[in-house]
This record gives sequence, structure tokens and C-alpha cells, in this order.
Amino acid sequence: MIGLGKLALLGSAISSFVSARSIIFQEADNSNHNYRRYIVTLRDGLDASAVEQHIQRAAGIHARSSSPLVEMGRRWNIGSWNAYSCTMDGDTFTQISSDDAVELIEDNGTISLMKHTVQTDAPWGLADISHRTANNTDYVYDSNAGEGTYAYILDTGLLTTHEEFEDRACLGYNAVGGIFADDVGHGTHVSGIIAGKNYGVAKKAKLVSVKIFANARSYTSDLLEGIHWAVRNITAENRQSVSVINISAGGDTREAVNRAVEEAYKQGVLTIVAAGNYNEDARNYSPASAPSAVTVGSIGRDHTRSFFSDWGELVDIFSPGEDITSAWIKNNQDTASLDGTSMATPHVSGLILYLKSVIPYRMKTPGDSVDVLRELATDGVVGDPKGSKNLLAFNGNGVVMFTGDLTKSLANVDGM
Repeated sequence: MIGLGKLALLGSAISSFVSARSIIFQEADNSNHNYRRYIVTLRDGLDASAVEQHIQRAAGIHARSSSPLVEMGRRWNIGSWNAYSCTMDGDTFTQISSDDAVELIEDNGTISLMKHTVQTDAPWGLADISHRTANNTDYVYDSNAGEGTYAYILDTGLLTTHEEFEDRACLGYNAVGGIFADDVGHGTHVSGIIAGKNYGVAKKAKLVSVKIFANARSYTSDLLEGIHWAVRNITAENRQSVSVINISAGGDTREAVNRAVEEAYKQGVLTIVAAGNYNEDARNYSPASAPSAVTVGSIGRDHTRSFFSDWGELVDIFSPGEDITSAWIKNNQDTASLDGTSMATPHVSGLILYLKSVIPYRMKTPGDSVDVLRELATDGVVGDPKGSKNLLAFNGNGVVMFTGDLTKSLANVDGM
């Protein structure tokens, strides 16, 4: 497969084409006005032979181009969702978009990390998610602590040797090529919040790194490649009931990304995503706008929505995202403190894995997990939610859960 990061960007000369089948074209700021990168999504319900026939037709169209920059890229399939990346000039675009198998075409836009500035402070977020009220200092949690669960972190990579991870972290897949290492720090920081021994919510969970950023740069195709690999790996290993995908990143709304998250959900895989750091409606960004994702906004110590946190009816829950300390990459003991919905998101990913280890009989499907997350959340305490669901993440400290003949007290705790 061709890494699209190596190809020239496509131009805007063909932006006026829209077919009767509502094929979507979205603008981008590109330096080359003859070629652009695209994500092509095929119609839902096509059988395998129809998908293959279209791919062959598209490959033939690309092959007939006189330019080496007009090429097919990566290909993805999750459930009934089929899509691929490519570069096209105006003539190629016209031919591909007129094919009956094509549902929509979107620009292969850039993806941004959801972080703000580096600061220094204690990991107050852990204490916060184990209490209904603010300004606590103890993190209270069950000793199962995420044991037997897996977090797939689509990010900048992971320093697996960091002492926070205690040999529970591994390198899963590198979607962007080059050295499989965290050269930014973001992925290691996020992973530490999910499952670090000191800074993590689910302290015994295992971490699988899926690298979708190269030097803090990523594209929609890289994100889709990461989702595709993670879902395939989770289902192949039969980990649907004990895993989550964490995406502390996002870009402009892309239906292909939202569809991929939706199909992952149908395959039994739950995705936790950052709302965004733009103080805007989350519907403007993907995967934040994916209906089946758990979209996480950020709060500060006083339980007020962070000034940078995106908002709106698609934001499902809030968690701590300011002054969050976690692992960093200078050495195996390094730490840093960051702000952002990137930091809020792994609190919720870790929380879901934690609950999967404590009450697994209540957390078998993505729908089950979302229901329990909402049931336990503290309602109505987030200041200035701005149309978001006013729910604050809570680990159930002191709550007794019932299901049939089974009961589980979430008050069986260890303190940190």
C-alpha cells in the first residue's frame, strides 16, 4: 500500500463537482493545484464482488493517468463499511465519482492532537473521578483495576519501557511508517492516564500502541488505517468485551471517519474520543461527531467546562482535562502535565476498562458499557456545559450494582 504522506496534495480546481448521489467534496488548503488526496467511501450493502469490481475499475482509471501522482492508496473494510484512499486529478475525480458504487468522496484532511500547554501539577483527575464532589485528594478504586482489559491508543506512539507501564505496554501497529517510537510524547502521556501505575485509572490494563502520527502530523487516511487495524486485531483476538479504542485527536468532520467508528461499534468495539479544544460545537469535528463514539469534554478542578473544551449535544460526558500529570518521553521516569480534551478522554477510556474488570457481566457490549458509564456519572454538576450532556465521569466508589442474582459492591477499594 502507498503511504499517502509521500504523495503531492491535490488542488482545488474540481471543487464544483457534486453528483446526484450526494457525493461530498470538501475543500483543503493544498500547495499543488493539480492533485488532491481523497477518501472514497463505497455504498453500504455492496457485496464483496461488487466492492472488488469497483476497486479494479478505480485502479484501472488511476493507472491510465499520465501522472505518477495519481495513485491508489490504502484500503479499509470494517463490517459493511468499505473505503479507500487515493490521489486524483480533475479527470480521475470525475470518473471515480460517477461510479455507482461510490457513496461519497471527502478530502483527506489533517488530524490534530487535542492538547494544550505543558504544566506541572499533581494528578488530581484520578481523585476527581472517584468522588461525587470536587477537591478531593484520594483516588479510591477496586483492586481489579482494569486487569484483563486492553486499551488501543491511536496516537503518536508509546514509550513502552517507561516505568509507569510495568511491562503491560506493547507496540501494535505503525500506520505512518518510520521508526515506531513516540517522538512527541502525547501518546505516552495519554497511555499513562489510562493505565499508568501511578497516574492511571485502570492500573492493571494492557496498552496497545497504534501510531497514526509522524512528528505530530497525521491525515484522515492515517486515522482510518489505525481504526481499521485496531478493530481487526480486537476482533481477531476476541477482545471486544474487554477493550476500548482511545482517540485523543481529531480533524474536520469526515463521514468516512464517523462511519468507521459506527461499524466498529457494530462489531462490538467501543471508541472513546476527544471532543476537541476549539471551544466550538463538537459536530464540526471527527471522530468527535461520530454518533456511536463516547465523546469526552474537559473540566477543571472546579467542575466547570474548560474554556477550550468543545461542547454541544454530541458531547456525552466530561472528565478532568486541566493540569493532568502523566508519563513523558525523555526517560523512563519522566513526567509532564498537560491540558486538553486529550487528557480528559483517557480518563474515560481507563474508567470503562476499570469497570469492565469490576463488573464484567454489566459491560459485555458497547451499549452495555455506555449505559453503565451514564448510570454511574454524576448528573448536573458541570458548570457551563453549553448544550452538552451534563454528566461527570465517576467510577462508582461506594455504589452497589445489581443484575439478576449478581451483585457487586464498588466500595471494595484500595487507596492511592
